[in-house]
Amino acid sequence: MIIIPREDPAVQDLNSYYLKIDKLLEHYQGALGTGGVYFKSPTSEAVVFFDEDNLLNSFYKDKKLEFKGRAALDKIVDISSVNNFSVSIYYILPERVYFWANLSNAEELYTDLSSEFTDIEGLIKKIENEKLTGYIEVKLNQNKDGGFLFYYNGEVIGGASAKGGGELDRSAAYRDDLIEKSREFGGRFDVKNINLLKITPIAKKVTKPTPRPIPRPVSKPKVPVKPHKDMKLILGMLEGLLSLLETVIKANKRIKVDFETLLNKKFVDKVDQYDFLDPFAAEFRYVNGEVIFTGKASQKELVKAIVECAKEIAVNQGIAKSFTKYLSPWKKRYTDQIMDFNIEI
Repeated sequence: MIIIPREDPAVQDLNSYYLKIDKLLEHYQGALGTGGVYFKSPTSEAVVFFDEDNLLNSFYKDKKLEFKGRAALDKIVDISSVNNFSVSIYYILPERVYFWANLSNAEELYTDLSSEFTDIEGLIKKIENEKLTGYIEVKLNQNKDGGFLFYYNGEVIGGASAKGGGELDRSAAYRDDLIEKSREFGGRFDVKNINLLKITPIAKKVTKPTPRPIPRPVSKPKVPVKPHKDMKLILGMLEGLLSLLETVIKANKRIKVDFETLLNKKFVDKVDQYDFLDPFAAEFRYVNGEVIFTGKASQKELVKAIVECAKEIAVNQGIAKSFTKYLSPWKKRYTDQIMDFNIEI
């Protein structure tokens, strides 16, 4: 079970198929500063914790394997494009992110304490007085649902059910219920300590050197594209193109990946060339058959980018010929624009 605060995701339900994990982490290191990226699939889950300068820790778990640290991060990167994780990003307070990042590195303080000799409420007061940081794992008798109590500098900051999905419960009611059950059914307690002074990041943020500009050969000036005042017409043309591509892909039973995922993955591949395609910036979106554009790219650059994406998706999915057949009505409707923008498709 992976436990992190998950109350208010900054972003949720992204598909790892079209994500570049290193770029994703770098982006949210800058956007949020401190937080965690949670990966969930039907058979596995994982998390990466970060601050603005470092990747603090990572944890991966499936039905057979568990990894933490750098090995977990490498595992996530290796399988993210084939495992179709649902990805959510959470902001975590700077003073708490190091706690959650090092939960898997907690060391035993007291182990196998019996409820016959140790009252859990008294144990919590001892932890509070000594201002410890870590957690108590409560294992109840009679196969009852135990749980965890997490404390930071002596203060209880939440709990989680041992049989739950890793959700954090911050209520006093959860703590009181766990205390009551431990008295009613009995059980054993393990107390773990987290030393926040012994944290070693698993990866540091790499600052890429600024490349030297490569001299370009002098070429003859190109004839400028005739500007179209009606941007709505251009967006309608691109909307029609993507809609036709979506139709062909949906009709092909061999293609198992949905069109939105394919398109977003292609956008991510093109971000270095066309920054307005970044799915996180959302300047260009194709949603429910409709194109929405809020960026400042020129018409020429916008048309070039979307046509490139459509052509490459068609080729990569092996549907280029059937897609071309569908394009005849679209080409007749936008003949002038196709000529003005020199579109080849």
